[in-house]
This record gives sequence, structure tokens and C-alpha cells, in this order.
Amino acid sequence: MDALEIKQKREHLGLTQRELADLIGASRETIINYEKGRPIPNSKIEILNKVLNSDTPYTTIVRSSEVVKLPVDFENKNGNKFIELPNGQYYMLMPLADFNVQAGLLSNYQDADFLMDLSQHGILVDKPVQGRYVAFKVNGDSMDDGSSNAISRNSIVSTRELQRQHWVNKLRYRDFPYWVIYTTQSKMPLLKEIIEHNTEEGYVVCHSLNDSPEFTDFKLHVNDIQALFYVIDVNRSVSKKVVY
Repeated sequence: MDALEIKQKREHLGLTQRELADLIGASRETIINYEKGRPIPNSKIEILNKVLNSDTPYTTIVRSSEVVKLPVDFENKNGNKFIELPNGQYYMLMPLADFNVQAGLLSNYQDADFLMDLSQHGILVDKPVQGRYVAFKVNGDSMDDGSSNAISRNSIVSTRELQRQHWVNKLRYRDFPYWVIYTTQSKMPLLKEIIEHNTEEGYVVCHSLNDSPEFTDFKLHVNDIQALFYVIDVNRSVSKKVVY
């Protein structure tokens, strides 16, 4: 699919560049680049083909006085949408919590209109799944050690919420080492590696990949945790690192 074809099909469907970007989990600037002929990653080619060539009927919803067209596909009970791809996989869309909404995310988490207003981020999955999924844009460099595992500022982490009733059992931190954590001490979430969960004393040990002195390991009591999200995918940023 070349640049002109993308633009023609988008306009034929009546989608703006921003609307198409939301559907494939990208930014408007990304769509502009595609329509200028910039290379398209393989992970986006499939979903672009699905959205722009789909015979699936479109339904119309209103978002902030703006008409947005979304394909009718599977949606789980928490509002995560799944678009079936020709290869049998699914593209799962989830709300993207940018820097400016992260502080208020928990208080608005059950508000469908609030979540609908957020941009969308997508990842490939093998099948539709239940659970509550949300993506976070990374702020800061505590998880940036310059290695291949680094999670730098402006990267996007896709997460699944772990409900509170499961916190009494030992967390699966060996399977899912990185976590987004809301605490009572800060409105903004933390992104940390959990390296220990002491269920008897009720605390976790949080670790930063960055070994700078200000990012030392610390214990966090479970009673001080408001919400836990384990990271299932990392879309790493290649932009210049910003230290704060």
C-alpha cells in the first residue's frame, strides 16, 4: 500500500488523519508521514490493511463533539476492542494515558466517556482476552540504563491491571518484571521492576534499571499501593533521552 493509496482510502472512509491514527494506535504525525511515503513498520501494515480494506460495517460514535468511525469488532467487558487480522491474529486497542492524564486516571478509571476521549494504543495478540488493559507513556529515566532492556522517556508500556484481590498471592514478577504502580504518596504512577514480594510482611521491593544513586531500591508496603498494572509489551522510544 503506497502513500497515495493510504490517503485515498482514508478519505473514502471519511476518516481524518487523527481518527485513523487512533484506530491503529499511532499519532497523527505518523499518518502524515505514511501519506508522505515514509516506511511503514510491519506491525502497522497489517492493521492499516485491515482498517482501510475492511468490508466490516462502521458504526458512528460521538467523542467530544467529534464524529469518529470505529469498525464493529469484538469488545471485551472493559471496553478493549479487538480487530481481527487476515493472519488470524487480533489487534487489541487500549486507552493511552499520556503525561497530562496519568494523575487523574484512577479517579476517572470507571468513566467510559473519559476513556473514550483518550488516544488509543494497540498491540498484536493471538486472541481476544478479558481483563482491563491500558497503555502508559513513560516519563523520566529511572528505567533507562542504556541497555537493550532500557525503557526510556516517551516509550509506551502496554499493561494489564491486577485486581486487588490477587495481591495477597505472590506476584508473578519473574514472568512480568516491570510494573506500573500507583501509590498513596504520589498522584503520578511509578514504573519499576519488582524484584521481591514478601507476602508475610506485605511489601514489594522496587528496583530501577538506572543505577544512578537517586534510583536506589526501596520497599513499598502493599497498603500504600492503590493500583497495580503489569507490563505486557514495551514500545520503545528512539527519541533523545530527557532527564528530570
